[in-house]
Amino acid sequence: MKMKQPGFLKLTYFLVTGAAILAIIWLMAATITGYFRIFYKSFAPNTDGLITWTMLAMICLMILWQLAGFFAKRFTGWLVAFIGLMSIPKIVLILVFKLHPISDMYSYNVLAASRANGDSWHWMYHVGVLDLDSIFPHVLHIANLYNYLFKIFANSPKVIQFFNVVVSALTAILVMNIVSYFFNRHVGMFAAMVFFFTPTWYLFTTLIGAEPTWVFLLFLSLWLLKRLVNYRSFSDWHFWVTVGLIAVVLDAAQSIRPLSMAFGIGYSLFVWFRFKEAPSTKTNEMTGERERRAAFWVPRIGILVVAMAFFGLNQLQPRIDRLYFGVPIAKATVGEAYTLAVGTNPKTGGIYSDQIAANLEKYNHNQKLSMAERFDGFNQVLTTQLADNVHYLTKRKAWGKFLYQKTEILMRPEYGQVSFYENTRKKFSQMDVMPRSVITSSTNISTGWEVAMMVLVLLSLLTQLIPKEDSLSAAREQNGILINEIILIGMTLIFLAVEVQSRYQIAFYLPWVALSSIGMRYMMPSLSYQPEKEVSAAGDSEKYD
Repeated sequence: MKMKQPGFLKLTYFLVTGAAILAIIWLMAATITGYFRIFYKSFAPNTDGLITWTMLAMICLMILWQLAGFFAKRFTGWLVAFIGLMSIPKIVLILVFKLHPISDMYSYNVLAASRANGDSWHWMYHVGVLDLDSIFPHVLHIANLYNYLFKIFANSPKVIQFFNVVVSALTAILVMNIVSYFFNRHVGMFAAMVFFFTPTWYLFTTLIGAEPTWVFLLFLSLWLLKRLVNYRSFSDWHFWVTVGLIAVVLDAAQSIRPLSMAFGIGYSLFVWFRFKEAPSTKTNEMTGERERRAAFWVPRIGILVVAMAFFGLNQLQPRIDRLYFGVPIAKATVGEAYTLAVGTNPKTGGIYSDQIAANLEKYNHNQKLSMAERFDGFNQVLTTQLADNVHYLTKRKAWGKFLYQKTEILMRPEYGQVSFYENTRKKFSQMDVMPRSVITSSTNISTGWEVAMMVLVLLSLLTQLIPKEDSLSAAREQNGILINEIILIGMTLIFLAVEVQSRYQIAFYLPWVALSSIGMRYMMPSLSYQPEKEVSAAGDSEKYD
């Protein structure tokens, strides 16, 4: 079915695609050059090894593409069973390697276990266990979630490890559903497997990090968004339930990782600038006109309500936290100042700074100050640091170099194996660092996989610059490309400003898995499974391209 699209939407799509191409080139370049600057003590970068594993990763992705074609022709339960079967090695790792959490994971585990044992948040604050968590309430949110899991099952970190394995498998099924909706079933099956089998992510999901839950919530919000754009009536109560759920799910994701704000903004831009799709009814001209007006206004008003509710909840979150946890919580602006002060710090490259933490602790441990005075002190330290960072980088014209090196740190793909080793290492009877053969080979594998994925992403984006005929299928697919481009650009920009850690690159998995799947479809068109198209009356074709 042909459908004429407005010229300004086509221009917007072209400009966004161009920006996304620049973003993926920036990330891919930082991944490759950053590979040679990984500072892990026993790591030995090797050009031949990186090239070899990139080629092998592309071969593995091609095999997954053919396997996706097999699953696309069968009941979805086949994929579910396969994902479940492939989760067994994770369970083996959990049972074989005992967890000894460090850093953030240590905090999550200790706070959750203490709360599950009956200790109140107020008591933990009083004895100093919470430390600087008053400006990092996401730590409390994560620990609180784990606390409930401990109460339901058992007070053991293995509960969280098994929980993350299940959540990562469920997220893969969500990926399949979302990508199938915008593209086709074959592409959706492939995207699910790419997400699930990304090597460093596969290993990381056996630990007790909060990222699996965070990514699940983000994909869930995207799944709800695809439902929102198909509503055509304000009187449909399902519409309002969906609006409310998107706001709540985004707020839950924001409570775990404050980066989620970028997704709320991205969703709003997508709904307003997406291509129009075919009306769901084919009756007289007047009914068709009402349908077109409803198709335009209902989703847009809905996303405005989502945005207002989400931002409203975000502003109320510190008050809600104070009421729920019963401890002082700083305003959100203090946390924002912290991530900007750390994220622009040229001395650390935008990662955690011991010096900034020490300066905050001077106020935090000053018992003569009230909490309001401590928070004012925090804010003064952070705003001064931020101003000094900006002045330093501007005076020395070092912004470009700093931002690129910061992106190199963000894109290091060895976070999974390093986190696994450090959190399962026997502290006294095991080496401080992984053997060179282990860290080098595992980093080559994970880097090669991510480079291969980004090559496919770049291919999919470049093909979008080729003019296409206006049609229902093209509009649906271009909308799928558009939402992923917006997320890709948004996350690239936000990471230029805020604190980074290599595991934060997980945020890019959302656009990468969909866009790389389209790239593979263009690379292997003769092996693409494309059954007869089936579109529902509501325009919600989750069927089989």
